[in-house]
Amino acid sequence: MKPKRPLPPARTLALVIAAQLLLCWLFLLAARLDDVGVQAADDPSTSSTSLRRCISAAHRDRRYVQAGVCVTVQERAGAFADLLYALKVVLENAHVVYWIDSGTLLGVYRAQQLVPWDYNVDIGITVAGLSSLRSMATDTLQVTEGYELTVFHSPLHEAGETSTAVPVRFVDTTFGFYANVFAFAESQGVFKDDVKSVTAAEMENDVVGNGVLVETLAGPEPSQMWQRCVHCPVIQDADDGITSKDANVNAVTKQFRVPRDWLFPLRICKVEQFEVKCPAQTAPYLMYIFGNRFLTPELWD
Repeated sequence: MKPKRPLPPARTLALVIAAQLLLCWLFLLAARLDDVGVQAADDPSTSSTSLRRCISAAHRDRRYVQAGVCVTVQERAGAFADLLYALKVVLENAHVVYWIDSGTLLGVYRAQQLVPWDYNVDIGITVAGLSSLRSMATDTLQVTEGYELTVFHSPLHEAGETSTAVPVRFVDTTFGFYANVFAFAESQGVFKDDVKSVTAAEMENDVVGNGVLVETLAGPEPSQMWQRCVHCPVIQDADDGITSKDANVNAVTKQFRVPRDWLFPLRICKVEQFEVKCPAQTAPYLMYIFGNRFLTPELWD
């Protein structure tokens, strides 16, 4: 018998990615059936088999969390989609350059939907866009009823729980869900290109490259918000100004900055039933944040 020929590298990579996407789809399906909390229905006669699955009140704006009211996983998924669409309309009407980021971008890249177990929506804007939002009144921005825009250091908007790290927050006043909006500034700097695609099913290495470049970078203020970023450098003795009750005193401060051409020019991508803007090079962008095996889903603590 003739020995079997090994699969070409391109086909091997395609099979690996296909397997990861299938695993991702199965994981997303399972996540819809289970979540962080279980609470009995108000009716005491209800059997244990008809328990309502309710999400935690954590990572929500406490002003809009109603005690004893169950918010289901399905309600959260719908609220996140509505929240993102409402914010998209506000930013586009204000001619503010924006893109979906971090966990929101991850869900759209994986399955053209929001991550079912995510805590919030993540959006990036430019510092010029932040200046525009600070100087435009709510009526001018056409903020939809049922939502609230809070802006840090603005004479026209309440600050809420915004900070230098998260200068804008868009809040759903029905459930208390919110979008964190990060302002990206450009700078010249050294960038270590240690991100590349996983081409086989082996374990991820901590260091996968050694290219060091000096180029135009873009990123928000260093903060604890980026503590999960795999390749972001740790910033020692940094104060990111976060005063939220949800802030983790044990979290580390990291700086997220990537080459500008990973971000611009923005491209159109689809989430749920509408279109939003995404970074130009989504794959390396997500690898930098979540690691080289970012297609493999995992539940967050």
